[in-house]
Amino acid sequence: MCKGFSIFFVSLLASIAAISQVPAPTPTPVPGQRPVPPVLDDNNRYDRLRSIDLINERRQGKPDHPLLDSKKGIYRRPGKEETAALAVSESLLKEHETFLQQPDTGIVKLNSDSACASNSEVVNVREECLQFRMPGAGIAFSFRTDSYRLPRLADLMFLDGYLRADAVLQQVIMTELADVPLGSVTLQTPGMKYLAEFKPPSDGDGFLAYDRELAAGIDKDGFRYRKGFLARSGVTYAIRSVAYKGSYFRSIDGVTYDELEYDRRRDVVVAFRIVDRDAAGNITILWKRLRETNSPTLKIRK
Repeated sequence: MCKGFSIFFVSLLASIAAISQVPAPTPTPVPGQRPVPPVLDDNNRYDRLRSIDLINERRQGKPDHPLLDSKKGIYRRPGKEETAALAVSESLLKEHETFLQQPDTGIVKLNSDSACASNSEVVNVREECLQFRMPGAGIAFSFRTDSYRLPRLADLMFLDGYLRADAVLQQVIMTELADVPLGSVTLQTPGMKYLAEFKPPSDGDGFLAYDRELAAGIDKDGFRYRKGFLARSGVTYAIRSVAYKGSYFRSIDGVTYDELEYDRRRDVVVAFRIVDRDAAGNITILWKRLRETNSPTLKIRK
């Protein structure tokens, strides 16, 4: 790596470290609800900006490494055999058959054992975790790829009993719509206006400032918007996930690559509902995508 790049990288890290020393607002408690727990250690809200735009020219082609293989690597789309441990029951599929025949709908079961998950290429070898070998161990899902993903690339995580998101170079806003039938939810449903009309920040400073607002909670038109909520049955949730275009460089065994080249970066609005919770605490989510558009690019001030 050239000397100039090293100096720039150290300078960027120093500036981010300075920002991180400013105390974030204390989240306003919601009656009857515990604070949303932190995400996995290597998914710090500032870390997502560390590797953005560090290299002016994008690398040509994807590097060769087994963990980057499209069919067997850590960014793969797992098949039925691999996801068998989290297969949705036939009774639920039958119950929601008509709904699932509509376009842009789906159903997925999320693993409640967040200890099995990893944000990296490491597989947890605990005996109870060996059945969850898909990316993210089944605790994280992407509505953009309709697949389980690593938590840092997901739109939604089920973590310690909470539904939340805090992915790399991604702005995610969630709200509770109360007990509204999922099939009736549209972009005009009460509570959806803020999500539909939200204008994503265009630069890093705006991104971090809005992130702090979400951490505290934003109240608008009788609804609360934040990064996560307690996972409850009988509640319909809505989420706006803006996966910015850009670069996020990582390294495996000395091979450097842009992780976002392995992800579908889109801006989506989704409504979902927990329709089942099994004996192990795993939850099944029924969902529908209300809108999908191109995502913006985040400008990072150097």
